[in-house]
Amino acid sequence: MDWKITIFTYNLAMRPSYPEAVHNFLNGNVDEHTHLVAIGLQEVAHAETIGGAMITWAQSIAAWMNKNTRMVLLAKTFQATNQVLIFGRKQLIGQIKRIDYRFQRNTMRGLTGHKGSIGVRLQLTSPYSIVFVDSHFVHGPENNSKRIEQYHTNRICSFPEDKSVRAAFWFGDFNFRVEEDLETVIGKIKNGTHLELLDSRDQLKRAIIERDAFIGFHEQPITFEPTYRMTVGTTEPDGKRVPSWTDRVLYKGDGITEISYCNNKRAVASDHLPVIASFKVAATVAPKPQWEVVFEHLPTWYRSIPLVGRFQVNSQFYKENGSYRDWIGVFPATIDDCTTAIHWIYAATCFEQIIEGEKFLACEFADIPVGNYRLGYFASHLNCLVGLSKVFQIVDQP
Repeated sequence: MDWKITIFTYNLAMRPSYPEAVHNFLNGNVDEHTHLVAIGLQEVAHAETIGGAMITWAQSIAAWMNKNTRMVLLAKTFQATNQVLIFGRKQLIGQIKRIDYRFQRNTMRGLTGHKGSIGVRLQLTSPYSIVFVDSHFVHGPENNSKRIEQYHTNRICSFPEDKSVRAAFWFGDFNFRVEEDLETVIGKIKNGTHLELLDSRDQLKRAIIERDAFIGFHEQPITFEPTYRMTVGTTEPDGKRVPSWTDRVLYKGDGITEISYCNNKRAVASDHLPVIASFKVAATVAPKPQWEVVFEHLPTWYRSIPLVGRFQVNSQFYKENGSYRDWIGVFPATIDDCTTAIHWIYAATCFEQIIEGEKFLACEFADIPVGNYRLGYFASHLNCLVGLSKVFQIVDQP
């Protein structure tokens, strides 16, 4: 089976989220054939990660994706001002058996992660894994050697020791620059000859060719104009920095077919333009979900009665991957976000029940509003759902 995977990278320059900006960023770049979407954001405002912002880019992106693509948020994480969001089709929830994260910090000698990398590994219900790495490297045209050094220290985030990785995508604001004067580059953009700068003046291209960085990684042909630095609200270079292709998407692995690679000139909320890349990846997964936790089917339930759900657990699960931080959640039937439930309890608070000689664990929830729901078991060590019930309904008692 082939999966279509689309990667977004966007340096937000600390700009706030608003509906038009989110729509322009995403619209037209995810279709019904897309299986996975990975979004890397850099320079997200501090207020969004420490809780001061009323509306965040992550919330707005998730809401837009749920409404317009019906994709589910599978994973999310952040490091300082960098964030990663991964969405997938609902049927893929049961095809992912583990999600792992890695982080590398470079700012202030590793004290903070404003510059650094985030790695996310999706282990599938097959011998294969897919890895996504979002990076923000040190800025400045004079810091090429530091960026190369940062690549080597951040390489751990690509899970290089894992032989199961079928495909790895490394993206972000790499900050590699065009080594040319400002007037020459702007002139070439105006007369349409800017692409010739990639072979002769682009620091990242040179680093890959000379095997100084991103060894084994490839890049789709660039056919778009530089993505930095723009006058905010326009697609015009600001005339203060040499225009460069700082925002890139690289890939490595077997069975990967290039589909498209472009910038997005509709998204002008930042001094960077977003970059989007799509690929087709040969993915082998089990034909059906392989749940570690199996929920008993729930009948229609009256709201006035506390909800009791029962489930059984694979005999080896708690021994190998169980945690006192595992939790059971009540999710909307649409499961917009696998990481956040409407209501939840720790699995350790569940109690045993014997039904017709079979042992079950039972969870109880009170005062769930009328609606359609599912129960899900989230494994803390695996960072994903390992059990999901069928849809059930809660109604008012006649």
